[in-house]
Order: sequence, then C-alpha cells, then structure tokens
Amino acid sequence: MEAAIRWSPHSTQNSPRFLIIDVAANRLRLCQIDRIEKNKVKYKQLCLRDKLPNYTAFDWSKRDEHIIAIGSSSGEAVIVQVDADHPQTDYIHAFPIKHQRKCNSIAFSSKNFLATGLDRVRNDVCLNIYDLNTPTLTLSAEPARKLASSEAISSIKFFSSQPDTLVAGVSRQCIRIYDLVVDSATSGVAQYPTRQVHNIAIDPLDENYFISAGSTGDPTVTVWDQRFVKQRSSSDPSNSASVLEFRPIVDNSQSATIWSLRYCGTKRATFGVLANTGEFKIIELAQHSHRPEPHSTAAPGPNTQAWASPHYTKVSHHLRYPWYDERHRQDEQSRVVAYDFMTTGSQLNGQTALALYPNREIEIVKVAPPAPRINVSALEEIFRDRTIIAKPSQRQGTVAKDLTELQNKTLSEKHEISPDPKDSLTGRLDKLTIDHPQRNITLQSATESSSQMHEDLLTLAYPEIKTALPDYLKALQTHKRRCQEGYNLDCRRNKEIVGNDPWLVDAWTLIERMDAHAWNDGMVGGGLVLKYLGVASIWANKLTMYDQRQIDPDAKTSESIMVEAIKEICEHKEFPQFSGISTQFPEHRQLCLSLCGWNLTKKGLRERCSTLIDEGQYYKAIVLAVFQGYKDVALDLLKETIQQKQVQNIGLAAVITCDFVDESQRHMCAWMADMTDEPYLKGLLAYFISGDWASVVDMTQLSLTDRVGVALKYLSDEKLSHFLRLTTQETIAYGNIEGLLLTGLTDRAIDLLEHYIAKFGDLQSAVLLLSRACPLYIEDPRWPFWKDMYLNQMQVWRTFLERTHYIKEHNLRCVSREGKSINKPSAPSLAIRCTSCQQNLALRKDPKTARQYLVSVPDRSKSHHPGPLPRPHPPKGTGSSPALACPNCNAQMPRCGLCMMWLGSPDPSKVGAAQALKEEDMEARLMVFCMSCTHGFHGHHARDWFARHAMCPVPDCQCMCGLLN
Repeated sequence: MEAAIRWSPHSTQNSPRFLIIDVAANRLRLCQIDRIEKNKVKYKQLCLRDKLPNYTAFDWSKRDEHIIAIGSSSGEAVIVQVDADHPQTDYIHAFPIKHQRKCNSIAFSSKNFLATGLDRVRNDVCLNIYDLNTPTLTLSAEPARKLASSEAISSIKFFSSQPDTLVAGVSRQCIRIYDLVVDSATSGVAQYPTRQVHNIAIDPLDENYFISAGSTGDPTVTVWDQRFVKQRSSSDPSNSASVLEFRPIVDNSQSATIWSLRYCGTKRATFGVLANTGEFKIIELAQHSHRPEPHSTAAPGPNTQAWASPHYTKVSHHLRYPWYDERHRQDEQSRVVAYDFMTTGSQLNGQTALALYPNREIEIVKVAPPAPRINVSALEEIFRDRTIIAKPSQRQGTVAKDLTELQNKTLSEKHEISPDPKDSLTGRLDKLTIDHPQRNITLQSATESSSQMHEDLLTLAYPEIKTALPDYLKALQTHKRRCQEGYNLDCRRNKEIVGNDPWLVDAWTLIERMDAHAWNDGMVGGGLVLKYLGVASIWANKLTMYDQRQIDPDAKTSESIMVEAIKEICEHKEFPQFSGISTQFPEHRQLCLSLCGWNLTKKGLRERCSTLIDEGQYYKAIVLAVFQGYKDVALDLLKETIQQKQVQNIGLAAVITCDFVDESQRHMCAWMADMTDEPYLKGLLAYFISGDWASVVDMTQLSLTDRVGVALKYLSDEKLSHFLRLTTQETIAYGNIEGLLLTGLTDRAIDLLEHYIAKFGDLQSAVLLLSRACPLYIEDPRWPFWKDMYLNQMQVWRTFLERTHYIKEHNLRCVSREGKSINKPSAPSLAIRCTSCQQNLALRKDPKTARQYLVSVPDRSKSHHPGPLPRPHPPKGTGSSPALACPNCNAQMPRCGLCMMWLGSPDPSKVGAAQALKEEDMEARLMVFCMSCTHGFHGHHARDWFARHAMCPVPDCQCMCGLLN
C-alpha cells in the first residue's frame, strides 16, 4: 500500500482536517478541506513533514492533535509533531529497539500509551508498550510493558472505553486480548486461534465487536465478539468466538488483498473494506431474535446453519467495483487506493468517506440514505404533527371486492382498456374478464407470462402506473382485513377471501385437492406417506424426511420402494388407464395428472369447462378439452359458444376434428394465431402448426398447471424430467406461487415462498399454506420464524380470537399417525407484554424458554465460567427487584396511572406492604390495561377509580376507559 488517508479525530466543523500518508515518499501532509465541488474535495495543505525514516505503520494520538506516531521499517516507534500553527517546528522522537525488524502496526490508547507490533525475532519481545504521560525530555527509551515474546504481531488496537485493554493479532496464530492492568498479562487474558489477524478494527459505537482480515491473497474478514473470546473454554473447542465470517468479502477472481478495513463510526455495526483491486464496499450488520429450537432431535435442515447465529448482513453497499469488472471497467491507475470515514467534525451527515486516488485527488463517497420515514397509524393513516394528511379510501365491501375494483382500475389503465366488462371480453391485446356476482378478476395475456401478470396484479402495475395514495393505503390493509374476515386454514373460505387473486385461489385449490387425495390414507402406500408431495417429487421419486413419512421406522428406504408406493396408491384410487405417450412410469403420470386436476371423467370435464365459460373464458374451456383428449367435448362447447355469439366462427372446428394438419391448414392456423389475442387459442394453434406438444409446454402465457398437464400427457420421459427440473428451479428463483404444484409442501416450497415473501411481502399466505405440512413433514428454521412473526402481527392487529382459532386449527393438523402432537406450545395470545421488547412479562427461568439475544444458553456442567453470561445491551431498568423489570430486556415495568408506582410492586399505602401480601386484596396484585389508550393500573386502584369515573385518570388522555368494559 503506497498511500493512505486518515480523518483527524480532533476535527471540528470549522477545521475539518485529515492526513495524507505518502508511504512511498516518506511524507506526511496535514490538510484541511477548503470546499467540496461535485463530490470533489478541494483542500489546502497546512503542514508538511518529509524526509522521514521509512515507515510501515502510523496512528494519530487520541490526546494531542499535533502528534503522529509512525512505525519504521527498522522497528522503531517515531513520534512526529504535525502542527499547523507551527509548521516549522520539526520535533521527532524515536524509541530504539535491540533487534531491528519491521514494525507491522502501531496504536495509541486514550490514556496516551503507545503500542508497537513487530516482526518475530528469537529471544525478544514483539509487543512494546510505551508510556507517553511523562515530560518530553524525560521520555524513557525502555517500554513500560514488554509482551509477546518471539511472536510476530501483525495488528494491534486499543479499546477506547477500556484504555488498558488491547487486542492483537499474532501472525498466523491467533487473536489475543491483553489487559495491561493484570500483572500476568504477558500471555494475554484470552485468545482464539485464527489466521485472520490483520487490519484489526474496533467498532467505536459498540466495542464488544471488532473485525480482522486475512493475509495477502486471502480476502477474508471475520467479525469477533470480545465477550465470546473471553468466555471461550479450552475444553469446548466447538464454541466459536467469531460472529460472522466473509470468505471472500470481495471479488477474488484476480487474487485480491484487503488494504484497508475500518468501522464507520457514525452507525453501529457498519464497516468498510477496500481491496487492492479498487473494490470498495460498506457492509451493515444486524441481529435477529429468532432461535432454532435447541431441544430438537431431528436432523438439521439445509438452512439451519444460516440461523445458528443471530447476526446477519443487513445490506451491502458497493461504492466502487474492481477495476477489471466487465460492467464498470476502468483504468487500473484510477482505482481508489485508500479511504477513511468522516466522523468527528464532519459537515456531512450519514455514512461518508474520503476516497484517495493515485494522483492524490480526493473524492467524497456517500452511502445512499435510506428512504425517508413517514408516520403511519394503525389505521393506515399518514399524519404529521397529529394532523392527518392522507387516509385510506372508503371501504365498499369485502377485501376481495375492494381489491378487485382497485386492480381492475389499475390494470385497465396499464393496458389502455375500458373497465366496462362488456368491452373487456374481446378485441384487445390483454384479456380482462370480470364476473359481476363474485367480482372475480382473471388475467390472461398473449404477450406477458402468467407470472408477470401475477406480479402486475400484486404490485398494482407499479412503476408503470402510479396508484393514488388513498387507494394504496387501502391496499396496505389487505392482510389485516383478510385475517379479520377469517383467512385461516379452510380452503373454501380462503378462496372467497382471496378472490381478487386468481393465482392464490389456484394455490388454495391445489391444497384442497391434496387434502382430498390424502383423505382416508389415500396417499399411503408401500409403508410411506406421500401426503402433500408435488409433481416434481413424485416424478423424480425424491422423498425428504423419510423418518417422518415412514410408517415403519425400521424399514429400508430406496427409490424402488417409492415406485411401489405410487403404484399401490394408484390401484387404491382406481385411476383409469393412462392414455398418452408411451412411458415407463404410467402410474407416476396418472398421480401427477390427478394433482393437476386433469384426471377427470368426461362429465367432470364438462362441469369444469362450463364454469370457465360462465367466467367468460371461452377459448380456455374449449382448448383444455382438446388438451385433455376430449375433442367431442371441445366441439360441443365450440358450437354452443358460437350459437350464443360468444366467440366468432373462424373455422376452428375443422382444425380440431383433423388428426393431421396439411400445409394449407398450417397456413390458416398461422394466420389465426397472428390475429388472435387469446393465449390458450394461440397455444392450440401453435401445436397444430408445429405438430410438437413442446411448443405448448414452452408457452409461459399459459397457466403452469395446464403446461405441466400437457407435459405429463404428451412429453417423453426424458423431456418431461428435463422440463420439470428446469421449471421447478425457475419458479423457486422467481417466487412464482404456481410452482407449489411442482414443489408440493416440502422443503423446496420453503425456498419458493421465501422468494415470494421477499417480492410481495405476503407472509400471511405463506404461513397458512405451509401450516398443513409444518412441522409435520418439514423441519426448517424459517418456518417457526415466519409463524412467530405472523402470530406477533396478529397481536398488533388485536385479532386475538383469530389468532387462537389459527393455533387451534394448526394443532389439529399437526398430529402424527400415532396421534402424537408435533406442534410446540405457542405463547398465550392474551398476555401482559413488555412495551420495549414485546415479550411476555412472565419470568423466564427455564433455559429452554429463556430469550437469549446474545448467545445460546450454555451447559453449566461443561463451562468453566460459573458467572452469568453478559447481555447484549446494558440494563435499562434501575430497580433491583426482578418483579419490577422485564425479565427479557430488563426494561422497567409501566407505572400505575393512579399511584404512579411500578406495576408489580406492593401497595405503597400500606405499612409493611411487602410483608402483608398474604392479607392483601387479591385484585390488588392484578395489572389491568386499557386496550384503547394502553394505560395500566393496579387492579384495585382501577376498580375504585372507574366505579366513580368514566374517563382515564392520566392527564390529557381523555379516553373513556370506564365505558369500554
């Protein structure tokens, strides 16, 4: 690294200063920002110190803004004065050492100690601590402390809040923490073996955490927690002190090396990393409170490790890319060579850094600020200073009806069609048909894929169409209103509630069909339970969680057993003989077609097609009859619709009746395909033109269910396998909810719904869809996390009865074949919760139910540390009694609105109340809260007050609590 830049820790807004460290020229330049023009920094030089000894490390004094320390290549620590008021003063003081070698790192402490880390030499120390608190003339050349004998020190840093404690990286060995107060600190108070021992940086906003990087050619960054390092037991090597590890953290296609690693200083858990390739990125970390169940005995799922730590990467900002990046290619000499964050005294807000270029130009690099916050009430009203400035438009009926009207309005505007149903049936590119009684939207497009149409529906065609703010606020209430209308585990009722979303209706139709298949052990065969499997799993004979799906746990499992199980299921269901392409697995195709809803009799097909015609989907009804092999039904439907003038007579009947299409008929089909806007008609004509069913299967404008049905009926075994494998991967990657037909309710459905939630935020539907199979057949750490989030959301909505109803229904479905409940007990819906952490205020002394946000509860019998584990945050409460503070976050209990004492405390009006609790009124021990204004009271105080008053006793509240009970 030929140059560096450091923001002065003593900067002010009047004198924003920084230091340019020119390592190649052995020069220090103290500069001050003059102005900033289009992110280019115009600066002036205040002081110059050149002709310095060759140095390899530097640091700025925490006490004196004029003192810089450099570590020379010979190992000496050199004090250099850089004073803008006395630029001619050339004060230099050096601390000689016995054996000359390279100084790898140098660091000041807030107590004015100076530490140097040196290369290894035999029979000599490599970590020297100098005390600079003596007068200049009497500075001792001997270190105050000598540590790390014959161990190369690669990097060192002092903790600001613990100036007598430093962390050091021992080259190729370990991270070690020293306490200079402890007499036996020569070997350190704690250490952890690792090779990431370079570029150590400590988070100034939370000094429990620090980071370190790998050596040359190893762009690995590890995040450490010093509390873990100190608590690590030598007898428990599995206990890792690292919080996160990024391997590699930057692009390593051309052997990158980390040049600079620094914490932001203005935002907690945010650090920047710069590589020699010019790649510069800022990473923000965060923590979650979810914990996988520690007492689970099942084999870990594919994503268990991702949830093992509460820390995760919240966002990563790519500020500069490698100079060789294809999309951002630049000259190698124009890459960023150094940076530092602007913290104290910066005139700019947010995460801002100074970026240094080889020509010594400096640029301001900023992280894009987050979107501005707006105040939204529980009623989805936007307000400013208690004044409502926008509120949702008025409800007209059920949530499905309101969303149907809103989506109809938005999509009509996008496709430039009339919202009138009569004008929406024919003569346009996109077809939008609306059935008046149910107000049900069905979208089909000849140009856009089915998944894209679904995305337009859920996003209200954003950003092409800008929805009015009142209408958008109304759409934000969708999930709450669905919950209030009974959106739960009843498939038929759910289809009515989500009637505005045909794709979601199809998903619940699939679940209903799976339930029908599984009724009375209908999906049990060969000692296996194939309940809720998807088409892809059945065709590939792939079964996960064998232990949950085996009736006999001692039986052997193999692919042949599943084949026999499918044959037994098909025999039990008495499916008709498969009619279609020649195949080695006719039973597999029969079962899969039944899951698609295609294994229908002629009578059942007529009923389904009649329903489609009633909905205005005429060509879809006719074409599906042809796809399923019932041409006579298709011809009858075509005659009826032509007679009723619902479709035009374009000679389609002549084409349908033909077994083979000649050249002239192909030309006619091509002409009709160009003229029509109906996707299903285009699909049928595409088959007649090409003579290959693969052309229909590849039409993404068609429903995935119908594409899979055509593939199962007409594609060869090899082509079918390829299609199902590729389509399953695609639907998972894009979060297409139609893919549930392929994945079933398996672990792959978790992956699909994860992307679905990320795109559309519909956690509610994901939880309800998975509730039939989780945790009965799926054990994944994401499921309990999603379920807890949804239950907590219902708490916020105050839908307590709906929450209890969901828990009851879920428990009824999570019962094994032996009648054993698989579900774990849920937290009670009605409970007194902490206003700070929203957890139950009941004391949690059981390690299995205790909330540990920092570390998991260790086994005390194996630990050498009998003391309690540290909490991630300092206690918020000041009371000593555990009854007066939250047992989870230690926040104080709320006060009684009448006596102003902490709730949970004895009645202060009684003498010796703590000893007289046995004789106290039982109601005095209760804590009561108003569900409207949320103020709390002792039970007997509330009883006495509201016996005479109706208004809340809290001043300026004006809530009529007494009239609400």
